[in-house]
Amino acid sequence: MIVRLWRSLMLSPALEKQRQQLFAQTVRGMESRLAPVKAPAEMITALRWGMAELDRTLAETPASIRATVACRAGCGHCCSVPVDVQAHEVFFAAEHIQKTFSPAALAGVLERTTAHRARVSVLTSDERSRLLHSCPLLSPGGSCTIYEGRPEICRAHHASDAAVCAASTHPADFQQVHIPSLQARMFAVMLGMDEAIEAAGFDDRAYDFGSALHEALTNSLCLARWIRRQPAFPDACLADQVSWRV
Repeated sequence: MIVRLWRSLMLSPALEKQRQQLFAQTVRGMESRLAPVKAPAEMITALRWGMAELDRTLAETPASIRATVACRAGCGHCCSVPVDVQAHEVFFAAEHIQKTFSPAALAGVLERTTAHRARVSVLTSDERSRLLHSCPLLSPGGSCTIYEGRPEICRAHHASDAAVCAASTHPADFQQVHIPSLQARMFAVMLGMDEAIEAAGFDDRAYDFGSALHEALTNSLCLARWIRRQPAFPDACLADQVSWRV
């Protein structure tokens, strides 16, 4: 869906050229960092570069465009939509949690991701696509508890009207307030990362973030499978639930 949305954006010739340049630049940069990877720690280092590229792209976006962003710390309205991720994003988040969370905080994450996993496991793909429920990593105050380790799509999403976000009753409602000129830049980097990781042979399946994160935090074999370029998580963690329920 993200690829279709990226391609459907109507952009000026100058911005379209910039989008293609950002994509190609990210692919090259990620490929060069993936080439020597043989251990999980080396992969995390490569991913850290990619996430920093997303942050840099936002910082270097013209001020006139950034001024239209209505997102503020603590609003958290978009943190209720289903989040599809690839395995590398799950392990990036898991590494952040394991390194920075206290035992009590980690226990809380496990409790919330367990509940999340049980909730979505009984849904069809269509039912999940309509679900609005707070992310298990969202604090009671509406802030992301893994901000430095959050997935790509969370870094790439920005809205122009917080009131529309607050009033949303369906995940698709948030698309009304996307900022195309910013989204084009951010998606170019995000998809460039994914393209390079997929080309290197790593798992490119789409997973439900909360479910896969729970698996990553409770099953160390996931990381071993992933680094061997095998499917990281069981089919029950797939974003497209129909693929394993039929």
